[in-house]
Amino acid sequence: MALLATAQQQPPQGPVVSTSLFFPVPVISTSSASGVPSASVASLSAPDPASSSVLSPPPPLAPIQASQPLDKPLLALPTVLPSPIPSGVAKTASGRPIPCSPKNVKLNPTSHKLISECVETSFCAAPPGSPANATGLGVCYPRVCTREQWPYGYGVYGGGNGRKKGASHPDVPPLCPAGSFCPDNGSGCRELADIGSMCELARDEQCKPPPPSPNIDEKDNRSVCLKNICRAATEPIGAPCSIENTTYVSDIIKGAAGGGQFTSFVIKHNCLNGLFCDPTPREATDGTISQTCQLTKTQGEKCRFDAECQVNNCVAGICTAGPEAPYPIAAWQWLVVTLFLALLLAAFILVLIFIHRRQRSARYQELQDYYHEQMSLRQSIMALHTAAAAEKQGKPIPKTKPCCETQQKSKECTTQP
Repeated sequence: MALLATAQQQPPQGPVVSTSLFFPVPVISTSSASGVPSASVASLSAPDPASSSVLSPPPPLAPIQASQPLDKPLLALPTVLPSPIPSGVAKTASGRPIPCSPKNVKLNPTSHKLISECVETSFCAAPPGSPANATGLGVCYPRVCTREQWPYGYGVYGGGNGRKKGASHPDVPPLCPAGSFCPDNGSGCRELADIGSMCELARDEQCKPPPPSPNIDEKDNRSVCLKNICRAATEPIGAPCSIENTTYVSDIIKGAAGGGQFTSFVIKHNCLNGLFCDPTPREATDGTISQTCQLTKTQGEKCRFDAECQVNNCVAGICTAGPEAPYPIAAWQWLVVTLFLALLLAAFILVLIFIHRRQRSARYQELQDYYHEQMSLRQSIMALHTAAAAEKQGKPIPKTKPCCETQQKSKECTTQP
C-alpha cells in the first residue's frame, strides 16, 4: 500500500505528560480541491522524505466526505498572557515580547512546509477568542516538544543565530511519550486522534489504530491521515476507497547547486497492504460505482503510477524494480565469477614462481662467476710465489699456462719444464 508513513521516534513507555503552553493551536476551516469542505489545522508541514513514496501524477481524484473533527488537547489553556514572560521568548529592547500573527501561520503552497513569523525553534500563539484576522496579538513561544530526534534549527548555526562566534543555541525539546504526538508547530504533546478526527498533512502517526478485527492481521490494522482526517487503512479488495494526491515542489533556487526545482507526487489511500486504490470508476462490493481497492501489479506489468506496482516504481508505464532494489545474481554467474577468480589467482602464483626462478638463476650465475674469478687470482698468486722461490734457489722457473675459468684444480694449470 502506497502510504506516506512517517515513523515517530518516541522514548520508552510512560504516562502522558502535558507540555502544552499557553494557547491552543488555531484551527481554520478550508475547502478541498473538489469543493467539499474539510477541516484542517493551521500547523502543517511536509512529510518525512525518508519515509515518503515519490510517485507519478495520478488521474483526477473523486471527492470524499470529511468527518466531524474531534480536537483533544491535554489540558485547558489560560486566556491571558502569562506574567512574567517565560524565558526563551523573543523580546524587544524594552523587554516586551515580540508580537506575531497566528493568521500568518500556514503551509508553503509548494513545499508544504510550515511557515510563520517565528524562527524554527518557536511557535506563534495568541489568547483564545482573539479575532481570526487580528495582527500582532500572538507571541513567539519556545517549542516544548519535537517529533524528530534531530530537529531543524537547534544547532549552533541554526535558529536564526547565524554563523556567530560563541553563539548560543536553545536546548532541543523532548519527544512525546507513547500514546501521544507532537504537532508540527511543537506547541505541546497531544493525545492520538481517533478515527474520524483531525490530523495534520501526511502525519499518519497522529492517528490511533482502528479497533482489532478478526479478518485483519495485527500488522495490517493501521490508520492513515487522508485529507486531514484519520481513516482506517483496512479496506479489502473490491471495496470503495479514498485517495489523496499531494504535489511537493522543492524550494531549491534554479541555477544553484542541486540543479533547480524538483517536483514529486505522493499518493496515499486507505486500502490494505498489497492493494492500491484504482481511480477508475467501477462497481464496488457495496454495489456503488466508485474507485475501488485492487491488487498491486507484479514487476513487468503495465502501470499508470507508482502505487499500482508491488515494487512501488512505475517507469515508462511498466512496473520496474527501483534503484534501491538488490540485483539478483544467477547461480551460473556465481560459478563463472568463482572460476575466473580461481584462474586469476593461479596465474598470479605462476607468474610469481617464474619471477622467483629467474632471480635465483641470475644470483647463481653471479656467485659462479665470482668463484671462478677468485680461483684464477689464487692460481696467479701461487705461480708468482713459485717463480720467486725458484729464482732464489737458482732453479729454472717453471713454465705455466693461464687457468681456464672453467677449470677448478690448480695442478691442471701448472706444467713442469
